[in-house]
Formats: sequence, C-alpha cells, structure tokens
Amino acid sequence: MSFAALFLLLAAHTDWNVVNAVAPGTEVRIAAGSRDVRGRVTRSTDASLVLTSDKGEEVFDRQQVSRVLVKKQNHRKRNILIGLGVGAGGGLGVGLSARAKPDQLHFISNGAVVGIGAAAGAAVGAVVGAVIPTGGWREIYRQ
Repeated sequence: MSFAALFLLLAAHTDWNVVNAVAPGTEVRIAAGSRDVRGRVTRSTDASLVLTSDKGEEVFDRQQVSRVLVKKQNHRKRNILIGLGVGAGGGLGVGLSARAKPDQLHFISNGAVVGIGAAAGAAVGAVVGAVIPTGGWREIYRQ
C-alpha cells in the first residue's frame, strides 16, 4: 500500500464530515470519554453529535467523541435464501445418488427419495444460513 493510499485511508477515519453525512435514524455506537453509547443519530453539526439512546436525547461535543461506528446492514434473509438453494441442490444430488437401482428392492419410490433428499438439504441449508453471523459494525470516525 502506498503512502498516499494509507494517508487517504487514515484521513477518511479522522474526518468529522463523514459523521455529518450519517443520515438521521442511523444506528451508531460512539465512544465519548469513558462511556460507550449506542443509539440513533438525531442530528450532527460541526460542533456536536446528537443521539437518541436508552437515556433519551444526548448531546456529545465533537471533542468528547473519540470513535463512531455505524451498524452494517443485516443480511440474514439473503443468507437463509442462499443456504436454502445450496442445501436443496446438495440434497437433490444426494437423493439422486440414493435412488434404488432397477434390480434392488425398495420401499419408497425413487421420486420420494429425491424429494426427501432435496427437502432435507434445503432445511439444513436454511438453518446454516440463519446462524451465519451478519451485520456488525463499521468504524467511520476515530479521533
């Protein structure tokens, strides 16, 4: 990484204008003095940041705020759908390979074996997609 790129990266995290650009209602976490506060942005000016937290509306002077993190978008639904599709495909493959051969005795039809395999795979995939961590926090300002 070049010096110029490193400088731009560091400058982006120390520029209060980035905090001013955060839309009202955005969920944030800030470090102000010895406190860590979580809330939603009410407004931001060149001199202060106003949040609505559990304690109500709180005003923080720019000099107090040492760090601002913004909540990332939650992708749980997307992850569930991806897991569902991948699991269904895998289960379909297992179901196809588990079908009875023409000379074998079978109690369940081959179509049911394939369907059960696809459904079971889809269920497992959806559960895996649901438990994958999503969201998190992204630092936008550090003093």
